[in-house]
Amino acid sequence: MADLTELKNAIRIGTVQSVNEKAMTARVKFKDKGGIVSGDLHIIKRPVYVLPAMESGLEAQTAQTKLKYDYNGELLKEISHKHDAFISAWVPSVNDMVLCIMLPDGDGDGFIIGEV
Repeated sequence: MADLTELKNAIRIGTVQSVNEKAMTARVKFKDKGGIVSGDLHIIKRPVYVLPAMESGLEAQTAQTKLKYDYNGELLKEISHKHDAFISAWVPSVNDMVLCIMLPDGDGDGFIIGEV
């Protein structure tokens, strides 16, 4: 059974220092470990992230939604709505606080689970 020290070394919270979107990796600084910066940690693949095209600064894709208005289960109106959106995988930004799981192999390998 793992003791508390092993768990503290396996589960860490840190601040993103750099991101490599192409490789889906990032380096994280761990304040509670004397400010050491990790090697490249793998970013866990998550469901896509959708944001309005005007906020992304990138070329947009068209997303379509349908709005249904009802009253007590009776459909009154259905409206289709289209808007530009950018659909992308989530990648942390520099200075984001993230939750990391480190492998206990002593090589500093690990994964970024998500933003805290």
